[in-house]
Amino acid sequence: SASSYLDIPALITLVKANNIDAIHPGYGFLSESAEFANRLWTEANAVVIGPGWETLARTGDKLAARQLAEESAVPVLPGLRTPTNNIEDLRSFAKQVGWPIIIKAADGGGGRGIRIVREEVDLADLMERAMRESPQGLVFGEKAAIDGFRHVEVQIVGDGHGNVRHLWERECSVQRRFQKVVEFAPSSIRNREVVGRVIDAAMRMAKRVNYLSLGTFEFLVHSTKPEFYFLEVNPRLQVRSEEHTSEL
Repeated sequence: SASSYLDIPALITLVKANNIDAIHPGYGFLSESAEFANRLWTEANAVVIGPGWETLARTGDKLAARQLAEESAVPVLPGLRTPTNNIEDLRSFAKQVGWPIIIKAADGGGGRGIRIVREEVDLADLMERAMRESPQGLVFGEKAAIDGFRHVEVQIVGDGHGNVRHLWERECSVQRRFQKVVEFAPSSIRNREVVGRVIDAAMRMAKRVNYLSLGTFEFLVHSTKPEFYFLEVNPRLQVRSEEHTSEL
């Protein structure tokens, strides 16, 4: 079952029983879990391949990554600052910023746990669906940026000592149910000055946490206006059969 892949004590027992000293966490489940990386090291003396638990704690959780963006002077959309399972929190937030809003699982990934709510009548149903796709059952809300925005990512590699490099940007705006279908590079954004600012934003965030290993910093970038917002960090190499095929 899916729950077996999230059972950290069982995995620790397995590692100890087989004298395993390194684990690749895959591309879902516990791959962005700071707790998993920390406990494997402290309880089983095994390394989880990736950025390490300190970086995962700042980037793997969507709200923590949002805070990192704010600390790095990177634009973010208006949003709730704490995760919730109370519909009134989201209803009150929507009244402040206006519809539509987007609901995100605080610990979601791969397009799961995301719902766009255009009207209040749909809030309860869509919030419940998003919460079902959150291991913690917690979500937060952001003002939705939809019309004219493109989904642009920057791949970063760092050595853990503040030295980071970027591998330019790619665009993945062609999606189905928030799953990326087509990706291409460079992006369709014609204003390269704006693209440069996006890449610089990703670099600033990575340097602030002394990023180690590979990571994808994602942004929403307007196609015609000099406007962009931080979206999330995937602190891992993204490899899936339906996306990032160039990295397989």
